[in-house]
Amino acid sequence: MTDSADHRGDRWWVPIAVLAATLPVAVVFSAVLPPDVFAMLPVAAVVLVGLALALCSPAFVYFDRQYLAAEAAWTPSALYYLMVVPAVAPFLALAYVYRRHQRVGVPANPLADER
Repeated sequence: MTDSADHRGDRWWVPIAVLAATLPVAVVFSAVLPPDVFAMLPVAAVVLVGLALALCSPAFVYFDRQYLAAEAAWTPSALYYLMVVPAVAPFLALAYVYRRHQRVGVPANPLADER
């Protein structure tokens, strides 16, 4: 196996971070785009991505908790499973990513080519 195959388990935080970014992106798009039905399609796309990520968030939290418990000796609170509620998902996702950064530090760049 390659080195990159060994680090696949540490990237479960990425969709959680994307979920945290959906609310600010939707707000910016709403403020910048004209109030037209067709112009608001990017906002609808961002909201749908956020909804899909919120509904899948229990899996992301579960696998990241397992990884962190094994590798970093820290297990995030089970309350982060409430990210499945779309109304609070971006806020909990932001809190999760922030606390994860405080406890674990800066994660490896997922876009970097590790050889």
